[in-house]
Order: sequence, then C-alpha cells, then structure tokens
Amino acid sequence: MALVLAIDLGTTNLKVGLVDESGALLRLQSAPVPVSTGGNGSAAHDPDRLRGLILDLSKQLLAEGRAEEVAYVACSTYQFGLMLLDGNRTPLTGMTLLADIRSQRTFDSFSAAFEDVDIYARTGCPMMSPYALARLYYFAQEEPATFRRTQYLTDSKSFLFEWLTGEFVTDISTAAASQLYNIAAQSWDESILARLDLSPSQCPAVEDGATYFGTLREAIRAELGLSRSVRVLLGVYDGAALAVGLGGLQPGVGVINVGTSAMLRVPGAKPAFDRSDNKRIQPYRVTSSIFLNGGALNNAALPANWLLNNLFEVDIQDDAMLSLGTEPPLICLPYLTSERDSKTGPFASGVFFGLRQYHGKTDLARAVLEGVAYSMRYLLEAIQENKIPVHELRMGGGGTRVAPWPRIFANVLGLPIDIPSDAQMGLLGSAMLALVAGRHYPDIASLSGQISRPIRRIEPDPQAISIHDERYAFFKNIRETLAPLYRAHAELSG
Repeated sequence: MALVLAIDLGTTNLKVGLVDESGALLRLQSAPVPVSTGGNGSAAHDPDRLRGLILDLSKQLLAEGRAEEVAYVACSTYQFGLMLLDGNRTPLTGMTLLADIRSQRTFDSFSAAFEDVDIYARTGCPMMSPYALARLYYFAQEEPATFRRTQYLTDSKSFLFEWLTGEFVTDISTAAASQLYNIAAQSWDESILARLDLSPSQCPAVEDGATYFGTLREAIRAELGLSRSVRVLLGVYDGAALAVGLGGLQPGVGVINVGTSAMLRVPGAKPAFDRSDNKRIQPYRVTSSIFLNGGALNNAALPANWLLNNLFEVDIQDDAMLSLGTEPPLICLPYLTSERDSKTGPFASGVFFGLRQYHGKTDLARAVLEGVAYSMRYLLEAIQENKIPVHELRMGGGGTRVAPWPRIFANVLGLPIDIPSDAQMGLLGSAMLALVAGRHYPDIASLSGQISRPIRRIEPDPQAISIHDERYAFFKNIRETLAPLYRAHAELSG
C-alpha cells in the first residue's frame, strides 16, 4: 500500500494528512499558523516557524505507525506569498501574505509606472495591490536597502518545495497569481520584471504541479522516520487542490472554497477574461492544459473571525443567522483588507450600512456572513456575464463548518450547492494528484470514480431567493457607489 503524506499550508491553518490509495483520509493533524503583523500593515509567516510546525505535525501523524508505507509527499500552499532572499537564498523578509497591505501606500505610483503595460492581458491579474508585483514595487520604493540585497524571489510553494527537495521550483498555479507570470507564454514575464531591474533567473523554475516530482531530502526522510525513498509531488495551490478533491476539475462545475479568503472558479481549457473594465475574473492557469476561470474574495472567514475575536462573542452556528426579518436589513461590506476587482479593490475597507439602535450582535454577525455571500454573487455575475457555463456548484473549505453559511450562499446565489461529508477535500485533492502522477490511476476522473463520499445538497429557499435578490441589488449599489470614496478615505490623514 502506497500512502501519501499530504501537506496543506494555508495562511491561517496548516493541515497534514495521511491518505491511502483508495483516497481515504486515515489521519489528520492541524494547527494554526502564527502570523506576524506590524502597525505599518505588514503580515507575514516566519519561515523557520513554518518548517518547525510542518515537521512537528508530520511526526505526530506518523507516530501512530505506517511510516514505512509513505511513498509520496504532496504539497498545496496559498497564493500571493512573497519572500525576498539574498544570494545564498537566505530570507531577507518573512513570507509576506495577502493580508499585507503596505503596497497600498505606493499603489498610485505603481499604477503610473506600469500604465503603459496591459498587465491584465499578459498575466490575467488586474492592477491591484496584493499581488507580488505591487509588493516588489513597494519594497523598491520604501525599503530600498532590503530590495538592493535581493537576489532571489520565492513564494509559498517554492519555499516549501526547496526545503523538502533542494529544488528551487514553483508550480504554474502559484506563479499565475504573482502578476509576474505570462500565462500565454507560460513563463516569467521578462519585460515586467525588467522594470524593477529583476530577471526570470531570480525566480524559481516553473513546472506543472500535477506531474512534477522531486525526491525528499535524506535528512527530512530520516527525521520523519520514513523507511524508503519518498517522491515529493510539486502540487497546485490550495484552491486548485480543493477543486480536484471536489470534482476532478470538470468543466461546468463551479467550485466554491470558503476559508480565510474565498473563491468561485470554473475549470476550462482556455483562459477567460472579464470583458468589462472592472476585471473581476482572473484566469489562473493550473496545469499546462487547465485553467480555473473566476474570481476570489480576500475577505471571507477573515471578517467573521475579526468580529468574533475583536468585538464580541456570538454563536454564528445559530439558525438565527438565517433570519430575514421585516425591518430594513443591515448590510455589510466585509472588506477588512483590499478586494480583487480593479474598481473597489485596492482601497476597500469594511462598512456596516443601515445600523440602528435595535441591531444587536447577532444582526452584525448575520450581516457579515451575508456580505461575504453577496460578494460571492458579484463574482457569479461576472462569470455568467462572460458566458462561462456553470451548471453545478460544489463547496468546500472551513466555511462549510459554519452550519447556516452554506444555506445563506445557496439562497443568495440562487443555486443548489453540493457539500461533501469530508471537510478535508484540499488534502485529498493533493493526494489524488500524487496517486495519478505516480500511475496508481490513469487519470483524476478514474480515481474520482473510485471514491464514494456522501454528498449533502443544499437547495435554495424560493422565498429567501426573492428577498436576497432585492437586497443584493442594494448591496451592489452601495459597493459600486462607494468605490471612489474608498480611495478618498485612504488619502485622509491625521
């Protein structure tokens, strides 16, 4: 029996699982990932702590036995990670994250510096501050001493893969969210990098994460107590791994992932670009032959956790979250950090609209959950307007464990949503890729057919649909009206 040690490195949580050849998750270990933040808007992971945490969880997982059966390690990691390295590939910074908003301070000059380049057409990434390119520009302008020492750039995947194998390699799906990768040429964009006096040779090699293997370093193999040579699959980014686990990247199957951030994407053989000037769609190349077309939210569980951790305790599992009420609704734009469309995005912040004295903490919590769902509908509209067929929705991620939330999504989106009983579909997706790449199965569809998991279908409530249709129209009006005011607000200073 060939087992897979699957690693899912997220911005908030690290999960390590042991998966067998049938696709069954045998064991799971997880832990929160500490994030270092600063008053200047920085947010980063410490690379040493990441390595230590991965080793600790893996050892705990394997302590129960069967280490001798591990044949593969499979990796999925978050997008938008960026760490600057010196000539010895020693970190000069932490692994800066999507939540790092320092690049907002230099976004206007960044936009001016690249205004003659159609970055969206070249990379599939609109002009927004969270991408690696905008953060590199920030370092060049605001922290020039660090930037001058920079000889290499790494992301979450190339950091993890180099530590595990010694190879400086990232996968296509992680590179695709950097704003540095030319999706048509399937290579780092030399002309974009050159504007910051950088070159492709300073970036990791890019390979197809669904097929590329390295070999686990001997020191790590010995520390984990593995008894044979282990192959390490490069893997794909965490959202793509979830898509594999939920449906095997089937055309027309919309995949929703709700975690710290969220996504709604549909697999396809070609890239799809938003024909409106809002650029709500990002066509991420996942493998050499598959794209995930759709959009994503920076703010999903992030604002819900903020509410619970910083304001008050409230039971978001309560069915009261589904109440529609009779009063004018409290509307939330849950944008604690920037968002990913080019109009609202770079300077977005959170708003509660319609707050009255009779509103309590349950109302605020419900408004946050609904606000994330309304934001997801904004993405679904973009997908439908751009003629991307969606005939089915499947949902995974930690958000599925908030009992009322999938029903809110179904009512707001107006479509049934299928949710698998197993919550760890990202880990299973990574393991499935490793088993197919290792030729235990001919393709993902064959392996998916071997796995029978109960599915819970959430049907939308027709009455709730009509109410949410009206409220969503109002939400959209607020969002688009506030778009220019976000920038004006960001320019205010004390």
